[in-house]
Amino acid sequence: MPSAGELLQRGAAQLKEAGVERPWSEALLLLAWALGRSQAALLAHPELVLKPEEVRRFSLGLAQRRARKPLAYITESKSFLHWDFFVRKGVLIPRPETELLAELAAAQVKRYFPADDLLLADIGTGCGAIGLSLLLLLPGARLLAVDSSPRALETAKINARRLGVESRAFFVGGDLLAPLGPWRGNLACITANLPYIPEGEYGGLQPEVREYEPKEALVSGPDGLDHYRSLLAEAGKTLVSGGLLLVEIGDRQGERVLKLFRRGGFPAPEIKKDLAGLDRIVWARKP
Repeated sequence: MPSAGELLQRGAAQLKEAGVERPWSEALLLLAWALGRSQAALLAHPELVLKPEEVRRFSLGLAQRRARKPLAYITESKSFLHWDFFVRKGVLIPRPETELLAELAAAQVKRYFPADDLLLADIGTGCGAIGLSLLLLLPGARLLAVDSSPRALETAKINARRLGVESRAFFVGGDLLAPLGPWRGNLACITANLPYIPEGEYGGLQPEVREYEPKEALVSGPDGLDHYRSLLAEAGKTLVSGGLLLVEIGDRQGERVLKLFRRGGFPAPEIKKDLAGLDRIVWARKP
């Protein structure tokens, strides 16, 4: 049987040939998944000899990744901030840049709402990465997690149970803010990572995205802003006075989304750039 080091080198070479951007690190993640061990343990013991079933599991995962199936869908796991989230096909995979939205939302809620009993809403919650992370960062908060996809809501429910925040999370099916009528005017914070890719750019996305992730969670009309137009038209009515609204955007949409915020009754919106210096978050407080 081959050793862990041999399989790692072999896997990295095959992923590189398939055009995967980070072949060595992804091969290591796949090997750790196949063996149920940490990456650190494998790096410390490359001489480890694998069992036949472990080799088969790694080979199966490697074949799927070579076919450009996203790694997160193979392992059914994606790290976000300090936690691992269950993900599966049909539910958008959370991106590292979205962590900025959750961190900024938590910081601003703590700044403006020191009270513990707060009601938050995460619109288009997907696997729940943003909203459930907020519950973990804000122990006194409660969350309304909204999504139009039943599969996404069921995935978020699984994550809420795994993370121990099930009692503070409420899952609501529907489109954008429409299901939140009973809580109108009572929300301290709304977060949203809605579709923002223009229709014309969809064909140029990586095959992992086009072939596996749900298009309806990615694309929003000719300029990518149809969903945010709808959200901004109603968000102010849903928040308490001084309530917060934070959304993730494409890196060339900042100025246009600022205008949507102002039209929606948020006179002083701000842009938060990501670590690459690109526009990533627009946020504001309701007057």
